Amino acid sequence: MSRYSLENYERYKTVKIRPEPLSQKDAVSNRGLFDYVSFSWKKLEPARGEYRLEAIQEALGTANNPILVLTPDLPLWVKDDAGDCFAAFVRKVGSHIDSDRRLTAVAISTLAGSKEEWNAYVDSFETQTLLADVQNDRLIQHLRERSRGFGLLVKCSEENWIECCEAFARNRLQKVWKSYPVVLHVTDAVCGPHCRREAYRWHAALSNVDIGLGYNLTLRRLTYSETVSSRGSLPLRFWFVNTGISRIYRKFQLWVQLKRGEISYELPLFAAMHSWLTGDLVHNEIIPLQDMPPGKYTLSLGLFFEDRSYIPLNIQNPHQDGYYEAGTIQVEITDEDPLKNIWDSYDPEGYYPLEDPKLPEA
Repeated sequence: MSRYSLENYERYKTVKIRPEPLSQKDAVSNRGLFDYVSFSWKKLEPARGEYRLEAIQEALGTANNPILVLTPDLPLWVKDDAGDCFAAFVRKVGSHIDSDRRLTAVAISTLAGSKEEWNAYVDSFETQTLLADVQNDRLIQHLRERSRGFGLLVKCSEENWIECCEAFARNRLQKVWKSYPVVLHVTDAVCGPHCRREAYRWHAALSNVDIGLGYNLTLRRLTYSETVSSRGSLPLRFWFVNTGISRIYRKFQLWVQLKRGEISYELPLFAAMHSWLTGDLVHNEIIPLQDMPPGKYTLSLGLFFEDRSYIPLNIQNPHQDGYYEAGTIQVEITDEDPLKNIWDSYDPEGYYPLEDPKLPEA
């Protein structure tokens, strides 16, 4: 270390963790694959008002990133007003399954392409992501008129990939992926070069074939203070990188764990996860600590969804229950909190508050 390096001028000692990424063979795969959970109307409602929806729940338990499709196969009891009857069926299914977090999305399929059917999806699947066919201009316009966000289902092949690109341009859909997933359905036996290239350009999150879609989160660096005070402050600086094609669409939160023997503290952070897309993702936060016994603690971090399942990180650090070990930190008993406002005038990475240049003296 050079005598002029930044570490020699730090106002407080820090620990810098730079994890090694997983090898290619150990990296998490099939994250970008999905399964259709497809059910026929005539099987789920064989008689008017008689519903058999338990099969949907069973299918969600085994499917990978399940996408629900309700195929409008006419039951024998339907005579007139088939579109309205199908809309009523969609509303019943939505009221039954809308709160199920295992469901990744719902593909909008209709009998007659009517507004009544579209509104049934919009009204009954309030919390689920709806997928519109990228080439269905009328549906996309209707969803925008209803101010309902939507993802895209792109049925693409080596023959129609140009038409798919034109649909993105015609309906100004290039930025949909920043808020809702783009799902690629490859209709060929294998994914050809044009489909693969355009899927990357569309930031597709899921596909029915494995072509390396989805997110891939890595911790590039974590910086934290070497010593903290009980009931004091813990400054943390995270540098993540999403090297994948798409963002993470489910709600998740960043947590830090401090553990010493049987004593464990789990501390939530307030990172703006909704704005995390691809590339570099940085979060800095000073979190307050509880009244902790002094000693050396293991500091770990984890990213958790609302159901408490965790996001695997592409790093070699040991982990348990979703928490990846980062290093150790010393907790001491002190009379004051020297780190509470440490970033007001000092940045340990070497950047300082900018000031307007002063006018030269006459």
